[in-house]
Amino acid sequence: MEDLSRQKRVRYILMVIILVTIPCYCLGLVILQVNQAGQEGMTPTVTATATRTPTITPTPYITLTPSITPTATNTPTATLTATPTHTATPTVTATETLVPTDTATAVPPTPTPTEIPTETGD
Repeated sequence: MEDLSRQKRVRYILMVIILVTIPCYCLGLVILQVNQAGQEGMTPTVTATATRTPTITPTPYITLTPSITPTATNTPTATLTATPTHTATPTVTATETLVPTDTATAVPPTPTPTEIPTETGD
């Protein structure tokens, strides 16, 4: 018996939900009819509009795009200039000159007195 009353309760709740939503469906149909009646003489025109909006996105670093740019460069060529590298420098060279000595007479050497130091005991 208890199951039967539970089933009846579920049926009643579902019927109440259906009955409450019927006026909402009817109101929607009425609004559609009124909206269509006001547009009977109009024809729809399709237009396409493209709009560009610039956006700036800040980045925390700088991005560089490497590029190779050819540039014409005039390179001067080296010219040779002759500069003297040898310079005349006078140099004096000492040469030995023999002096003639008289060998005919021999002179005996003269004795030279020399002092011999003596130690004194202090």
